[in-house]
Amino acid sequence: MRIPTRTLVTACVLSVALLAAGCAGAGVKQTRVGDLVFLQAVGERGPGPFTDSAATGPAASESPRIGAKMSAGELAAPLRAARTVSGATPGLYRGTPRVARCDVERHIRYLAADPARADAFAGVVGVRRAALPAYLRGLTPVVLGADTRVTNHAYQGRRADDYQAVLQAGTAVLVDDRGLPRVRCACGNPLAPPAPTRGGASARGTPWPGYRPNKVIVVSPAPRAVTSLTLVDSGHRTWTERRTGQDVRRDRVVPPPAQATASPSPTPRGNPARTAPPTPAAPARTPTAPSAARAPGTPSTAGVSDVPGGSVSGVPGGAGTPGRPAAGGA
Repeated sequence: MRIPTRTLVTACVLSVALLAAGCAGAGVKQTRVGDLVFLQAVGERGPGPFTDSAATGPAASESPRIGAKMSAGELAAPLRAARTVSGATPGLYRGTPRVARCDVERHIRYLAADPARADAFAGVVGVRRAALPAYLRGLTPVVLGADTRVTNHAYQGRRADDYQAVLQAGTAVLVDDRGLPRVRCACGNPLAPPAPTRGGASARGTPWPGYRPNKVIVVSPAPRAVTSLTLVDSGHRTWTERRTGQDVRRDRVVPPPAQATASPSPTPRGNPARTAPPTPAAPARTPTAPSAARAPGTPSTAGVSDVPGGSVSGVPGGAGTPGRPAAGGA
């Protein structure tokens, strides 16, 4: 299959930008297999940020702290098919009651001040520029509970260039009413579901403590729109029902769900969490290559359950995933 020239050019430009920004360090020497997926830590803005940061509070990682260093074999292992988790799964995202880790109004002001950026952003999310404020206010601030594969976008040459990324657990994002990450708050970039990669994928960047290629997840859209998300704050041992939208004042503490993705009980650093078995993953589907006519960053759920990005044995806090107390909420 012929790889579009624009994709190759974009990958090269982003590689140079990451290296210049110190985002792709010597800590990773992974096998070059197919497409590149860039590792982006919690506080790292990455290449071509759309806006200044709208994240609030400390940049706290949710990644498990693992004392042992990664072996050369683990560093060289390419990313594989990621486990898919529904965006409505209780405990998938983190959050502290009535605390937002992303300032939506600040993000709206940043985009309003630069019409060209606003047009590029609107083109990715599929709305008119005038409708951006309403769109953004309809998104919900949360914190990623696991290292997560996404399609990120850099603002370069007055347009949005899409690239594949793994966002570190603890990253503040805005999600839609299907539970899909749509905005990364540290850089204001629009997000979309990850695209299928050709010939597998390999990581580029400096891994954070606790990063494991086989623990990366992909978030799939909930079967239907939801009116609330159930978040976990393991630092305070609480579960929170957060209504969709930017207003966290409506948060309410709720009992633990009968079937939860994560346990809110804190776990000492360096020790694996003892948790319930993970919910079985949905049967995999054959990946479908994206259409050549697809606009950069246009959300696509085709083949999402088989998108390369890291095979996991459990969802955040599930079996096989070392636990750690949350250091902050959304």
